Amino acid sequence: MEFKDIQCKSCMTKSKLTDYVINPYTGCMHGCKYCYAVFIKRFQDIKAQWGDFVYAKANCSELLRKELEKNKPGHIWMSSVTDCYQPIEGKLLLTRKVLETIAKSPHKNKFTMDILTKSSLVKRDFDLIKELNADLGMSVNTLNGNAARIIEPLASSPLERIKTLKEAKEKGIHVYGFISPVLPGITNLAEIFEALQFCEYVWVELLNTRRACLERLMPVIRKEFPDAVKSFDFVINHPEEYYNGIKKEVEMLGKKYKLRVQEIVRHDKD
Repeated sequence: MEFKDIQCKSCMTKSKLTDYVINPYTGCMHGCKYCYAVFIKRFQDIKAQWGDFVYAKANCSELLRKELEKNKPGHIWMSSVTDCYQPIEGKLLLTRKVLETIAKSPHKNKFTMDILTKSSLVKRDFDLIKELNADLGMSVNTLNGNAARIIEPLASSPLERIKTLKEAKEKGIHVYGFISPVLPGITNLAEIFEALQFCEYVWVELLNTRRACLERLMPVIRKEFPDAVKSFDFVINHPEEYYNGIKKEVEMLGKKYKLRVQEIVRHDKD
C-alpha cells in the first residue's frame, strides 16, 4: 500500500451530485471491487492500482476555514470518491479535523451535511456528527460476511455497519442506509430492507456498468460467484428491464417496512 501526504487546491468542492463534496483522501484502502471512483486516476496520472494507494490531503481542514466563509449556503457530502473513515483515518484524523473545523466555524449554519461510510471507525466521531446535526449513512450491498470480505476486503463487516448505525440512532443521530451497489445474484434486497428498517430513509444504487468498473469486477464474479454471472449479463444487456424490476421490488419493500426510499440511482444513463 502506497501512502503519502499531498497538498490540495481545495477541500470543499462543487459537485454534480450535491452542492459540495469533501474528500479528505485520494484513493481508498477498502479496495471494493466494484468501485467506480477509479476514474480519478486519469485526472491525477496515478499509476498504482485502485485500492493500493492513499494520498492524504494534509491541508484540507486549513483550506476549509476560508471556504466555509466564502462559499454559498448548501449541502456537504462526505465523501464521494473515497471513504473518509477508511483505516488510515484512525491514525491521520483528517476527517475528524474537517468536522472540528466545521463545528468551530461561525459559518457552519450555512450548511447541512451528511456522511457516508463502510467503517465502524465513524463511532469515534459520534460527538461531532451529533453536534453538526449531520445525517450518517452506511453502504451495504449484502449481509453475507464472507461475500462482503471478497468484494469489500478492508471495510467493516455488514453486520458491524448496521450495528454502528443502530448505536448512532440511539445517540440521537439521523441515520440512513445506502444499498449500493445492487449486485445481481448477490444482493438480497428483502433482507437488507428488513435489517435497515430502523433507518429514517434509504438510497438504492444500481451497479455501474461502465467498462472500467466491469474490468475490475467481473473476474472476481466469475471466480468467486459463478452462479451470479448470468444475472450480471442480464443487467449489462437489458438495463431498462432490470431497472423496472428493481424499481417495483424497492417500492414494495419500502411500503412493507415503512422505509422511505430517497431515490434509485442508476449509472447506465449517465
